[in-house]
Amino acid sequence: MKEKIDQLFQNEAQLPKMSSVVSKVMEMASKPDVVIADLAKEISKDPGLTAAVIKLSNSAYFRPSKPVKTVQESLMTLGIKTVREIILLNETKGILKKELKGYQVDGEANWLHSLIVAELAMRIAVQKKLKIDKDVVFTAGLLHNIGKVILSEFFPTVLMQFRTELQNYEGLYTELEAKFFGYTHQEAGAKLLTKWNFPEELIEVAKFYTEPEKAVHFPELVSVVHIANCIVLVGGMGIDIGGLRIPLSPKALQITGVTEGDLQMYYTLLPEMAKHIEELISV
Repeated sequence: MKEKIDQLFQNEAQLPKMSSVVSKVMEMASKPDVVIADLAKEISKDPGLTAAVIKLSNSAYFRPSKPVKTVQESLMTLGIKTVREIILLNETKGILKKELKGYQVDGEANWLHSLIVAELAMRIAVQKKLKIDKDVVFTAGLLHNIGKVILSEFFPTVLMQFRTELQNYEGLYTELEAKFFGYTHQEAGAKLLTKWNFPEELIEVAKFYTEPEKAVHFPELVSVVHIANCIVLVGGMGIDIGGLRIPLSPKALQITGVTEGDLQMYYTLLPEMAKHIEELISV
């Protein structure tokens, strides 16, 4: 099975991919000296992306101070980082909203899970005054479990055996992923983001979000996404075949300064956050 997954990564045409315009825009937006007019021109090369940016910019989630009619107005009203976030949301929607049959999660549930983890992780980072960019936190939360998209393609052939063994297995279900596929979904996600030339911090989150104590370079970022993911799963959003088998890491709580009282408070925020992102789900 590992050989088949290796072949998939070698044949990039079969992998989920970013459009050339989106890749260029993400690269331009990451530069501190980017010119807004140049960025707007690049985005406008893709009519579908242009329409999505304007539509999402006017959504209740982003709350523009005035109606946005053009890409340049979006950039000037919401800022480059927010527009980059909007573009990433639009681009990954088709990937993350895909039904993960092997994991027994439908597309809507996976998309909702990804969005709420992103939103909650960002709120935790702000509330705990962590020294990490909230936009990066949102992106990391959005993409944390993207590796499941890769492994789900191979799940049907081993699903019954996987499910049978999981019933009596007391360890992490990711250990069974490694046994059956040669990869955990975290490793698959890290390889995919590497193929997309995404920043190292996002790759490290994808690779270690279930085991934040292994994060070397960006422990705060990995830890805050880990905590958000655990809370959202406990809230019943996006639970897959592994159930609640990802334990909350004491190390992550120590790194972020999140307390037991904080955890309870974050949990109570989930319904309000789900309502807050309803428009993102429907757009």
